[in-house]
Amino acid sequence: MKDPSKTTPRGSSSLPPRNGRKVSQRGLLSLAMLLSSIGALTLALLGGTRLVLDVFSVGLANSLDGLSTKVLVIGLAYAVGWLSAMIAIRIYSNLILPIIINFFTWGCLVGVCVLYLLVLQRLYMQNYDMLHYLAYVLIVAASLLALVGLHLIIEGHDLRPFSIPLLIISLIQLGLIVFRYVFTGTANPAYLWRDLLFFLGMAAFSFFMLAHIGLLEPLRTHLANYFDRNSKAIRTQD
Repeated sequence: MKDPSKTTPRGSSSLPPRNGRKVSQRGLLSLAMLLSSIGALTLALLGGTRLVLDVFSVGLANSLDGLSTKVLVIGLAYAVGWLSAMIAIRIYSNLILPIIINFFTWGCLVGVCVLYLLVLQRLYMQNYDMLHYLAYVLIVAASLLALVGLHLIIEGHDLRPFSIPLLIISLIQLGLIVFRYVFTGTANPAYLWRDLLFFLGMAAFSFFMLAHIGLLEPLRTHLANYFDRNSKAIRTQD
């Protein structure tokens, strides 16, 4: 005979309520920031690669049409990806995104090295004008800034290993300069200052990366303090 006290009332269930465990909003927002960062940074890097290929393949004159618009949308995509990554890592403590950003940083370094070699080829041939030279300088500078921006996302990230390939290519450029102006009789001395300016700029940038003297530390500290002050206002409590 059943004990009436142990019977389940009609309309009730022994299963736990379906909404007993709430979905973590912080987890969802962290995932959303991760996907947003990866997507936006991928679009920015692909767009930048396409823009560089257009400049070096179809020519600068043919790429000037809508160039400002292309640069604007690429910069916007990079800014969205960079900000999303900072929020995901510094506020929501995403542990997966730093690993992915590190891969993006190495990929950006490979792109900078390839771009550097392409520019060296143009500089050695000496068949460019001042407009092309300025375009080469601005493209390489933008690529280096993108590399530094990715470096700032990850706390404690070390740029010294990234300087080694750039230093090696800088030495290659120095060898090309010596060979071009000493061992060939067709070099135009009017191009020398452009070669030296580009070489000194890349060598100085690579040296500061290798020296690791903390030039970016004030900016990194400022970013960390800003997100620490505003983290409670941005993130949710659950």
